[in-house]
Amino acid sequence: MAKWSVEAGADPTVAKSHASVWTALLLLFVGSVCLAPIARAATLTGQVTDSESGDALDFVNVVAILIADDNQRKGASSEPDGVYRLESLRVGTYRLLSSRIGYVAREDTVRVVDPVTRFDVRMIEDAIQVGGVDVTADRLAKEKEVQPSVVEIGREQIKSLPSIGETDPLKGIQFLPGVQAASDISTGLYIRGGGPDQTLVLVDEVPIYNPTHAFGFFSTFNGDLVDGVKLYKGAYPAEYGGRLGAVVDVSMREPESDEVTGTAGISTITSRLALEGRAGDRGNWIVGVRRTFLEPFLSAIRTEDNDIPSYYFYDLNAGYKWSGRGGDKVKATAYTGRDNLRFDLDEDSYLKLRWGNTVLSTSYSHIFATAFLTEMSLSVSEYESKNEVQIFTTPIQFSNRILDISLRGDVTYEWSSDRRLTAGVLGSTYEFEFYQEFNEKAQVDYRKKPHDVSAFLQDDWRISEGLRMQTGLRGRYFSDGSRYLLEPRISLGQKVGDNWRIKAAGGVYHQYLQLVSTEGFSAGDFYLPIDDTANPSRAIQGVLGVEYEPSDDYQVAVETYYTDLSDIVAFDNRATGDSSEFDAESIFVTGGTGWASGLELFAEKRTGDVTGWIGYTLGYTRRTFDELNGGREFPPKYDRRHDINAIASWKRGKWTYGMAFVYGTGQAFTPASALYTVRNPADGQYEVLILPGERNSARLLPYHRVDLSVSRGFSFFGSDAKWMFQLFNAYSRRNEWFVQYDTEDLTTSPQVFKMLPLIPSIGMEVEF
Repeated sequence: MAKWSVEAGADPTVAKSHASVWTALLLLFVGSVCLAPIARAATLTGQVTDSESGDALDFVNVVAILIADDNQRKGASSEPDGVYRLESLRVGTYRLLSSRIGYVAREDTVRVVDPVTRFDVRMIEDAIQVGGVDVTADRLAKEKEVQPSVVEIGREQIKSLPSIGETDPLKGIQFLPGVQAASDISTGLYIRGGGPDQTLVLVDEVPIYNPTHAFGFFSTFNGDLVDGVKLYKGAYPAEYGGRLGAVVDVSMREPESDEVTGTAGISTITSRLALEGRAGDRGNWIVGVRRTFLEPFLSAIRTEDNDIPSYYFYDLNAGYKWSGRGGDKVKATAYTGRDNLRFDLDEDSYLKLRWGNTVLSTSYSHIFATAFLTEMSLSVSEYESKNEVQIFTTPIQFSNRILDISLRGDVTYEWSSDRRLTAGVLGSTYEFEFYQEFNEKAQVDYRKKPHDVSAFLQDDWRISEGLRMQTGLRGRYFSDGSRYLLEPRISLGQKVGDNWRIKAAGGVYHQYLQLVSTEGFSAGDFYLPIDDTANPSRAIQGVLGVEYEPSDDYQVAVETYYTDLSDIVAFDNRATGDSSEFDAESIFVTGGTGWASGLELFAEKRTGDVTGWIGYTLGYTRRTFDELNGGREFPPKYDRRHDINAIASWKRGKWTYGMAFVYGTGQAFTPASALYTVRNPADGQYEVLILPGERNSARLLPYHRVDLSVSRGFSFFGSDAKWMFQLFNAYSRRNEWFVQYDTEDLTTSPQVFKMLPLIPSIGMEVEF
């Protein structure tokens, strides 16, 4: 559900008191109410739901016709939460007609007497599904969507993307313009010039702090249980907060089956199982489990001369939904996943890596007769990693833990058929732990327990038939440094003719949580908050876009964006392990500035036997720190000048063929300009050192690859099934990953580490 958030990107000197935050919120709410239409007559409102699952239905056409006078009629379309609202009705008895593609049309008789009358509608799914339901609903959704830079990918579209072993939602969005992957074996996302930690990743509105398995080769999301992914590439609305750049909102599938049904899949890499069924008269449950079974294969190829690590991961999802007769809904979800790797370096040395996420959440929603929709939720999200290195007799340990406990409440008020107000409050308490031990002696034992409170307001207003506006404000208090921040947001959408839309958006964003990242894999990353020794990072974003849809089959979009960054930080490689100075100012280079700008082109064909899209991005991003690069501006490593992405899917009978192509400018790195020697006065030995050149002034070779897939449906003992064959990096180009310098070679030429070669995968999936 939509939530409204308020965070203004001012420095602490701009918003000096707690009172100023809440005063601004109150003024926005009062102003929104005062500007709304005043004239009120009788109103008929309610919620439209699926009669079997109890799920809210959007885009249901609801028409009220006065029985005494057929010329007196009002119509409306239900919102995403299923709420419809018919205003300015005369007192009397009405025929209420409800219709939606894919459902049986129904007619009810409703008596409207009170100023506000509540009548809920339950729709029965039509046994004969009409083709094009998804396309029609998608077109209606786009007409209502005022926000630019938003991409939604549904379950079926995710499943059609080429992948390795199984469907992966985060891998899928890497094929969109403006989005680049950190590497072949990473689900970390570089979105519009931002780093992976500048993107908020949510599962059912709960943050996931490290959404990776197998060093990023897989994401934490089981594709069989994902309903869809909503990506905000920039200038996201006030219902979200806490990150400078983007939002990836993953929605898990709600259970709805009356019988026990499921999906099972097995490939050369993973196996998985998902089941769902009925729990009582109004409840449903769903569970899913995944696990790799690489151990026998790895053991078979492991030799004394070829050290192969032992590795596995597993994860478990569970969900429950209860739907009440009055529109009440209770949901509960749980997730846990773990990765384990051990690498024996020799008889006396080894490397062990363990990391994982745990998520628990529950929510309750209720619709009041006066068109108030409320939702309360409680969530727990934990990420922890533990790395152990044994070098002969010297043990080294690193561990990191984040615990996030949050309580959220939202209220949505359908003021009129053209206006919706939403307000919410979010309170979170955190536990941050970072521990570093060398030879059984603690070097760092960092523990922090900050908390924050956010409040948000949002006003969605259809000003005229073609013009929509969304304004928002998010206020936030963070305990470290006792900071109060405001973040205004605004977006406008103008429909021009039947096929054109112009959209613009802007906002202010802050970020406290920082990711200290390694070049290699995400298990070595760790998270730290900005404390009272440094200012939180701030971004001011602006986006302008034009969309053209000549028909339901095609869409073309052009967007341009600009982001101004201040108070950004970078990890200080000179930082020591002295726990007495383990704060933000000693760990990070602070006070940086920067900017990012770009142009994105996107064209999509959505229907027919052949579907797909092609996208192009022209992007620039720069950073400036007084202590880095002599104070001169430089590109960060995720500055990518050109990116091209293309996806195609062809259905021919029971066969489906897929292709994906990716091209991108090579990653920036710092070259070596010279070698020099330094004499150690203690022992008289000379050490060869590298003299770095201009920061990130060189580039790796361009990145490009092609992925191919083919699948065929068949019947497996009466159940629908399909087998799949996939080729990752079909022409086996070893793209360059990162570079290192070996001073023993006495050369400034770098050692280049390569990414993955051709990887084939074959698997089978059965639905029962």
